[in-house]
Amino acid sequence: MTALTRAAERVLQGEALQHVAVAYRRGLLREMGIEVEDAPPDLFEKETMRFMNQLCRHLGDRHGGVRSVARALEEWVRRVDEFDAFDALLTQFEFEGRAAVLRRGRLLFPGAMTGHWADAEE
Repeated sequence: MTALTRAAERVLQGEALQHVAVAYRRGLLREMGIEVEDAPPDLFEKETMRFMNQLCRHLGDRHGGVRSVARALEEWVRRVDEFDAFDALLTQFEFEGRAAVLRRGRLLFPGAMTGHWADAEE
């Protein structure tokens, strides 16, 4: 089982994406022999976000419509300004609060990237 598949299973079991991100970063630190307490906060930030973007895509592509995944993604997009998270949520899920997430996403990203997002009223 890949790290991506394991992470997706954790989300399907109700774990927050924020917790998955923290655990992933800690795993990277451990692999390098670095103690969490000794690591600068931004160490492996890009690598962690890249993994989380892949995870968001995976969740949207393979688990679209699953309510618990929608909730996890909705919570995640409140914390991050990452297109992959918004795109996975807005293309694969219907959820309460969609209009607000859609507005925010359209403010953050150019129209060419968001044109395929259906309006909340549709």
